[in-house]
Amino acid sequence: MYLQPPVQHQIRSWFDAVVALGIKVKDREARAHNLRVARLCVHIGRQLSMSAGELRVLARAGLMHDIGKLGIPDSVLGKHSALDESEWSLMRTHPEMGLTLLDRAGQSSREVLAVLYHHERLDGSGYPYGLKAEGIPVEARIVAVADTYDALTSDRPYRKACTEAEARRVLIEEAKTRLDPRAVAALLGALDQNVTAFEAAPRRALAF
Repeated sequence: MYLQPPVQHQIRSWFDAVVALGIKVKDREARAHNLRVARLCVHIGRQLSMSAGELRVLARAGLMHDIGKLGIPDSVLGKHSALDESEWSLMRTHPEMGLTLLDRAGQSSREVLAVLYHHERLDGSGYPYGLKAEGIPVEARIVAVADTYDALTSDRPYRKACTEAEARRVLIEEAKTRLDPRAVAALLGALDQNVTAFEAAPRRALAF
């Protein structure tokens, strides 16, 4: 079952508003990934009984989380093998690039912080600042779970998509140390209720 039409249309209108600011995604697959992450964020938020205002923040954060990849060369984003150390160093700059773009566009601070911190991890192993646990805003922790699930269940330039069962196992394992366990449980609960639609064919996703 898809999101209720008004909510889905609202998410699309927010995405169009981001594009109208001159912040354009690189391709159709990136756009599709952003939309899927936004929907997953909203479903997680609903499972956590978040308010309508909080859900709007989550949707916008999900839509914009990878906006900093506009500054990453296509040769890195679409590389058909694992990234080397210098390429990973470049890739890890995309949250801060997103901060620069969104600050310039005058976006709300809560969405901007979610974009900046969505690759932080509870155990401090994330980037760009190595934040830990409650030091990571809840919106960023939710985007991290949604982004991880969609990346796992999408084709990547150098590997095929995981099955839903495999992705669930990874999320459960990551919830022990790196991902917010409440957000992971909320996503799994949403999936169990079949509230999110997934294409039958694997999706291609850009590199982390």
